[in-house]
Amino acid sequence: MPEFPGFFSQEQIAGWKLTTEAVHAKGGKIFIQLMHTGRVGHPANLSPEAEVIAPSAVTFEGQMWTDAEGMKDYPTPREMTKADIESTIQEYVQASKNAIEAGFDGVELHGANGYLIDQFINTQSNVRTDEYGGSIEGRAKFLLEIAEAASEAIGKDKVGVRLSPYGL
Repeated sequence: MPEFPGFFSQEQIAGWKLTTEAVHAKGGKIFIQLMHTGRVGHPANLSPEAEVIAPSAVTFEGQMWTDAEGMKDYPTPREMTKADIESTIQEYVQASKNAIEAGFDGVELHGANGYLIDQFINTQSNVRTDEYGGSIEGRAKFLLEIAEAASEAIGKDKVGVRLSPYGL
């Protein structure tokens, strides 16, 4: 995806090792922030087989920059199915494992600024009526399941969450 560093291939993991080793050589600690754009994305910035998905089919108003097509309106995302949710949780888990393999001291789950985790929490972008919508407990379920699964995969002392009220 243009403008975002990837973290899913062995080549990317090897590249990140250069950074983590340099930080550790100076006595530092380093966490990586993991995020998914959800509805704040555009097909022109994704691989051909990818699509814009979100908790609900609620369009984010405005435009975003695409390297291939310039400024474009945000598309209406496809509402995530239960299978999509489960798959995305596993993507966060794999990214967490990749982080440790690359030498990071831990991960921060980005649940702010209108990205996917925040979209599940926010009543303006999540109008679901299933277990991932409605009450705050339902809207927080996605984040909590990611945090629990990532903690089981890499250790609870290596997982943090970023939240920001009044985001997008």
